[in-house]
Amino acid sequence: MIIFRLSWAASIAVIVSCGERSQPKSEQETRDQQISAEEAYAKMVKTEEVIAELVGPVNRLKRAVANLKVGWNEKLFIKGARFKAIADLKFSQGEFPGVEMGEFSLGKEELELRGEREIWKALFERVWRLEKISFGTLEGAFGKAGDFHTKLKVTLRGTTAEGKLGAWNGKLGIWWVKREGEWLIRLIENLELKEMVCEKPFFSDVLDRVLRSPEDLERAQHSVHDQYVRDVFFTGGTKFSYPRHYWNYIAPWDSLDQHTSVSVVDVDEDGWDDFYVTARWGRNQLWRNRGDGTFEDVAQKVGLDLDGVCNCSLFADFDNDGDKDVFIGRSLERGRFFINVGGVFVDRTEENVIGGMPYWTSAMSSADVNGDGLLDLYLATYRLPISRPRNILATEFLTPEEQVEWKRRRGQDHPVFRLTGPPNVLLINQGNGRFSRSLKAGGADLWLSSFQGTWSDYDNDGDPDLFVANDYAPDYVFRNEEGRLVDVTDEVAGNELQGFGMGVSLGDYDNDGFLDPYFTYMYSKAGSRITKMFDGLENRMYEGVKGNKLLRNTGAKFQPVNCEVSQAGWSWGGQFADFDNDGFLDLYVANGLYTPPSGTETEVDL
Repeated sequence: MIIFRLSWAASIAVIVSCGERSQPKSEQETRDQQISAEEAYAKMVKTEEVIAELVGPVNRLKRAVANLKVGWNEKLFIKGARFKAIADLKFSQGEFPGVEMGEFSLGKEELELRGEREIWKALFERVWRLEKISFGTLEGAFGKAGDFHTKLKVTLRGTTAEGKLGAWNGKLGIWWVKREGEWLIRLIENLELKEMVCEKPFFSDVLDRVLRSPEDLERAQHSVHDQYVRDVFFTGGTKFSYPRHYWNYIAPWDSLDQHTSVSVVDVDEDGWDDFYVTARWGRNQLWRNRGDGTFEDVAQKVGLDLDGVCNCSLFADFDNDGDKDVFIGRSLERGRFFINVGGVFVDRTEENVIGGMPYWTSAMSSADVNGDGLLDLYLATYRLPISRPRNILATEFLTPEEQVEWKRRRGQDHPVFRLTGPPNVLLINQGNGRFSRSLKAGGADLWLSSFQGTWSDYDNDGDPDLFVANDYAPDYVFRNEEGRLVDVTDEVAGNELQGFGMGVSLGDYDNDGFLDPYFTYMYSKAGSRITKMFDGLENRMYEGVKGNKLLRNTGAKFQPVNCEVSQAGWSWGGQFADFDNDGFLDLYVANGLYTPPSGTETEVDL
């Protein structure tokens, strides 16, 4: 996944030079192939350089949009510039309760640009103010006449003239020409523009209303990250001081290995949902629901206020005594297992988990794998071997036997398509809250960087099967055959699971009785734009930038579905739910990166 934080040009150069290809028949074919690759690479570099030069002009266009004036401007357009406008807005009905949806009709005739608002006049007449304006370059190419054509993705958020919330999404085609060293617009064409309007937000932040105690509110809103930044600022320092020694040798992108999470659970069995929040820095919090719409933090009281590097938690009745216990997955420290004893959680990791909990746990999922009536646990682990120092995983976080296997597998790594990570773990419940490690995780140890493992009975045979989303490696599907996990990825999914996997969830979206998997990957505008310029790349290069993938379960195989669920940005996971109560499952997808304000960023932001 980190390939997208490196230079795409450099990445493509590596793949072009070392990717798998058929053997040429002669030296001439070899030379022709090299020339073709070099020409494609040079063309890509030149194209991307122009796109970089267009950042300034595009920003000027954004400022014009912010002022609700996309029209004649000598700093944006050449004299005699032309445009294709938008016209009437046509509404559609019944697509989502509480939301008015419509699409602007597109003008077909090229007109000469004269006024200040002509291009989007029909839109600006409906808008009072725009708060968010985003343009993304989907395509770029040189024309025959020396001009340059771009296709831009347009995202607008704001307030309508009637005081409602508005969202507008579309695409623009722009033809640029260079005049006296400056790129100016020769022609601008609306390719698509859709509108969504609602009276008010569906959700609002009520934290200050549900936490009565000022101390609780301060604790819930406190950011250890901000605290350390402020400490540096007010002391006149220039270097961020990390809260633990191991941050000193973790690479900048290794904040990827440490993330927070929220578990929803009725921990005290009073009929009200509570929240358990894990922390990267600082102590975990357990927000008990009082039953009157307010919450209180009881983590310290019940023994669950662990201090930092906690990635995930999973509550369930693991000892079959009628109350909920909890596994807590950690990154730079071993995970923990707590038994619920009369409402207080007691750490029984050493006594009850034979073989111990792993480091680097990214996610956990429980199911009765062997049908004995006891919940077992699959732990996905994540750690990229490209972090510094290179040998930190093998020397400090694995057993001696695991270190040998890790080093062996590292020698077989592909730099992009298969990077070795720590082994995933399957804990088999032996009864009375005692667990033992299954050999090679029942066949699903993988030795990759796995973000999520999800149990689901995809073949309707009555036992849970396993889906695993992996970063820097293909995803996997394991069929449960009497407690043995068998890799059936090629059989049921073919070559479909080649993205950089962040998560996987299942739901019967088409109501045919079979659960359908949804894998969250990354949609990259830059990556998609660049890979289109090359033929013969590894298929994973194309798949790695196309975005999320919904597969229809036919009962025998998974088939890709052509619907609008792929281009959800840099996605971290998806969840099925019937949000509009129409009997069909919808999808909620978490995406994006954390971008701190300038001057407050640290090496572990992501």
